[in-house]
Amino acid sequence: MRSILHVRLHRPTFAVYGEVFGALGDITPAVQALPPDSALLDVTGALGYFRRTPEGLADLVATRLMARFGLLAAIGGGDSPLMAGLAADTCAPGRILVLEPHDPDTARFLRSRPVQALPGIGPKLGRDLGRYGITTVGELADLPLTTLQRIAGTSTARLLHARACGHDPRTVAPSGPPASITATRRFDADVLDPHQARRTLLDLAVDLGARLRTGHKTSRAVELQITYADRSTTTRSRTLREPTAHTPALADTLYTAFTSLALQRARIRAISARVAQLADARTAVTQLTFDRTTEDRRTLEPVIDKANHRWGTGTLRPASLTVRHLSA
Repeated sequence: MRSILHVRLHRPTFAVYGEVFGALGDITPAVQALPPDSALLDVTGALGYFRRTPEGLADLVATRLMARFGLLAAIGGGDSPLMAGLAADTCAPGRILVLEPHDPDTARFLRSRPVQALPGIGPKLGRDLGRYGITTVGELADLPLTTLQRIAGTSTARLLHARACGHDPRTVAPSGPPASITATRRFDADVLDPHQARRTLLDLAVDLGARLRTGHKTSRAVELQITYADRSTTTRSRTLREPTAHTPALADTLYTAFTSLALQRARIRAISARVAQLADARTAVTQLTFDRTTEDRRTLEPVIDKANHRWGTGTLRPASLTVRHLSA
């Protein structure tokens, strides 16, 4: 019987994703990156080695992440990536839920989940199923396969029906952190205020800029992802004119990407930003400007980084971010 853990990090601001993977690799070599803030672990063989139950091993993972990085994690466990992911989705940071196979409580848990919780069901298919009165995984599992095929198509229907019954043959594909850096902010309540969203974009730019400079990297690509209340997402990517680790340049790019979405009263659940096409900062060429403000900010950034490294993250930061307004 397989044992899978889905680990979702809480507030991984300034955390080094590669180092987190190193800690997880001490538990099992079968670790799969799930950007921007999660990982999948196959701990089947590790149970005997550590002489622990799946829940006990999840507790060990959580303890090590807290001890080494100060990170809380929501951890779900099950006999497949599907069940582990569904369990993690219901966990608050610092909590663990392991679903035991063949347990009646596990079957009840799966059947009670909203149908949109299943991987492969987006907002459109969720609405289509809702029009037929299918709102939970249990109702989907009870639906005749031929009926589901008329709604979702033959191949999709077979896949979703299997998942609704708890069947998931997917394996953990070991993979390290991608050649990119990602930051995410998850809100306690859905956000409608565009000014709060803009502050969050600045917060993400500050985070990513500092991580790039600390790692002596520059980025040539920026990606913005908005997650809405219904779990759907929208992504926008931008290629920069020159490689940069300059926070204002990253912030301006994120502002432009966000404005292009033209969101009207959208209920935002989370905002993620990713910098990619990383390169060694020592080989990057930066175009000088005649803008005194830009040059002053570039000169000031190493001072800010040094102060935050010495006295703690957030010691020096933009004034607009001093008011606590989100939980990420």
